Amino acid sequence: MKYYFLSTLVLSIALFSCQSESKKADQLSLENKFDEAAELYQKAANRGDAYATWRLAKAYANGQGVDWDENKSFELLKEAAEKGCEEAKSDLAFAYIFDWFNTGKETEKGKKILDNLVDKTNNSYVLSRYASLLFNGDGPYDENKEKAIRIAKKVENKENPYYLSFMADVYLEGTDKIDIDAEKGIDYLERAFYNGRKYCAYNLQSIYASGYGSVKPDKSKRIDWLRKGIEGEDTDCMIDMALLCLTEDSLYKDIRNPQKAIELLKRASKKGNGAAYYSIGNLYYYGEYLPKDDKKAFENWEMAVKLRCYTAASHLAYSYIDGVGCEKDENKGVELHKLAVEHGSGFSANKLFYCYWTGSWGVKKDKNLAKKYLIKSAELNDPWGCYNLGRQYFMGNDLMNKDNSQAFVYIKKAADMGLVDACMGVAYLYETGQGVEKDLQKAKEYRDRAAANDEKEDKNQL
Repeated sequence: MKYYFLSTLVLSIALFSCQSESKKADQLSLENKFDEAAELYQKAANRGDAYATWRLAKAYANGQGVDWDENKSFELLKEAAEKGCEEAKSDLAFAYIFDWFNTGKETEKGKKILDNLVDKTNNSYVLSRYASLLFNGDGPYDENKEKAIRIAKKVENKENPYYLSFMADVYLEGTDKIDIDAEKGIDYLERAFYNGRKYCAYNLQSIYASGYGSVKPDKSKRIDWLRKGIEGEDTDCMIDMALLCLTEDSLYKDIRNPQKAIELLKRASKKGNGAAYYSIGNLYYYGEYLPKDDKKAFENWEMAVKLRCYTAASHLAYSYIDGVGCEKDENKGVELHKLAVEHGSGFSANKLFYCYWTGSWGVKKDKNLAKKYLIKSAELNDPWGCYNLGRQYFMGNDLMNKDNSQAFVYIKKAADMGLVDACMGVAYLYETGQGVEKDLQKAKEYRDRAAANDEKEDKNQL
């Protein structure tokens, strides 16, 4: 009995010590002292603290206080979940649903974990994140704002940063019963940020960038929140600040600083942000602010795609198809364009239309696939896709039946997105009254618009 008592006492002291270290680490994280926080989380995790193991997993996922390591983060997350940490179980479910760790989506597996967890828990983090999924209709869940708010009402800790960010969504988007209230939404976002959800700085800067409801654009507040987000190691804030440091917009001329932009992009890339690799690749490709280097452009785009920044897939496809910065491989290029389309690239869809329509890049001509990708490109609002679909309707062929009214719809859509050729096309249709009632004044407006857009394109090429 004596030995049992002593061993129980030692275990209790160890657990108390772990909890104490985790609390200290949480406070250090709030103060942006990530190195010290990670060290304490590691000590507590080594002693078996599941919560600390989860926090350490998040540190590796975000490169906060430790070198970014996606594989290590995933292993720690699974370990914390196995030890019973409900926050970790929730994040593991999200990882499977949204493929956070590039292991392949396992939506049903993730949904099952989360549904079982929600049925049994009153954990504020878990319920808040689940409510957000329902409110926005994300992943496998249909939008159900009423249920989301019912779930959120069960949250005990109303200062949990994820509960606060959920409430920000409620007031920024509104519901049938709750009016949009931008000021209230901002208040919740600010509280969420100061309580540890550093990403909210990015949401706040977005609001002040363009205004929202009754809140007007505010450059100084936007910059202030970007800086706070950067101090909190938020990589999206780093990227947006980098882009502002490169912009030629006169509104931001006082912060223009290409060298700082490159430093921020490289910092974000080291923390696993694929969009940062994408932007660095662009700088190398165009030779802007970095020496032109097609190989480095290719390598950065390749890393961006590995990190699930599928915007880079179209660029990587181009590299493979033309052998720019890599060994030519048209098959890989076509597959990458298909990957880009899966993730919403109308640009790549238009390229695949051309590919199957003409039999380019080593593929056989295929009228059905050409039609599929052309329609997809227009659905995804690519200006050239809209223009090409309009032209096919205007010409009439074995791809699309002749339909001048549909031709006008799609060519005008492309023109209204600024495409010079489409502006000229709309002007011609108004002049000749094909697909639309003849209107010489409208025709002149679109010819003038074409000239203005052409001049912009020329300036951008200088």
